[in-house]
Amino acid sequence: MYNKVIIITICLFAGCNMDTNDNNENNLSSNSFALCEGNFNNGNASLWSFSPDLGESEVQIIGGTSLGDVAQSFTIHDSYLYVVVNNSHKIEVLNLNDENFVDGTISMAGASPRYFVTDGEIGYVSCWNLNGILVLNISTRSITDTISIPGKPENLILEGGSLYASIPFASDWSTSKEVVEISTISKQITNTYEVIPGPRDMELHGSNLYVSSSYYDANYVTYTGLSKIDLTDKNVITYLDASGSIAKDDIIKIDEKLYRSTSTGIARIKEDLSLDLDNIIGDKKNVYSVYANDAYLFFGTTGDYIAPDTVYVTDHSGNVINQFVVGAIPGDFISQ
Repeated sequence: MYNKVIIITICLFAGCNMDTNDNNENNLSSNSFALCEGNFNNGNASLWSFSPDLGESEVQIIGGTSLGDVAQSFTIHDSYLYVVVNNSHKIEVLNLNDENFVDGTISMAGASPRYFVTDGEIGYVSCWNLNGILVLNISTRSITDTISIPGKPENLILEGGSLYASIPFASDWSTSKEVVEISTISKQITNTYEVIPGPRDMELHGSNLYVSSSYYDANYVTYTGLSKIDLTDKNVITYLDASGSIAKDDIIKIDEKLYRSTSTGIARIKEDLSLDLDNIIGDKKNVYSVYANDAYLFFGTTGDYIAPDTVYVTDHSGNVINQFVVGAIPGDFISQ
């Protein structure tokens, strides 16, 4: 998520304690999940399940030290949830078809993992401390290779025989402006694309890869922008926002239209890559993360980065359906 390093620093001494509900069978019957980062060095990351149509159905299914320190992101494949826990340097594997749902841990000591993608046979994990991407054998859950990256890789997209990685920081922590394309066969970088500095989230739309960016100048003024990579002719189009933009990092797709998160909701991405800030959907304060499925929008909000925080579920027009009280810093969502 945007500026997690800064947010983690702010929350260094903040934390919360919540009891995990042991009724796993009921917890896993819900079809939506919210992953809460928790606070750096507090070991209070948490995973929640809820039913968007059923109010007050939120249940913490795993949290605290049992999940770990700073839950960065998670991915679902078949009946398994892969939860990337950044500061605990691991991936927790959860089996949604098993009432004893904790299915194992993939340890990667000191790697600082960020995001995970898989085709069911091979998995890829972006790791800041390695300046690389770990390659996993999914059946054995073992590390088989490391792909060297010219910086600290962030978001990943796996499409066909290519793996795309955004690189917000160079190896020395200076701002990077690269997105790389990697062959899943050779495990080598085949193309490098120059985008707006600080590339973060990515969304594939047809033959175009959209990339959100955010970075600071020397005076700590925030700049944001969008880039569009044409994967057919390899051309890149960019749009840099003026300083002080309310744009955040998530890019989502609704009915084949692309939107970017803002501090109060989501804004449509226009043809020139600017945002339609006059028609923001959501009207929420302190939006930290967004997610969309075929029926709903999910807004993770946090005012002070301390639990409890709130998830709002709306329809695609922004009308509130439900809201759920969860742990600190809801940063990622999955719906089955």
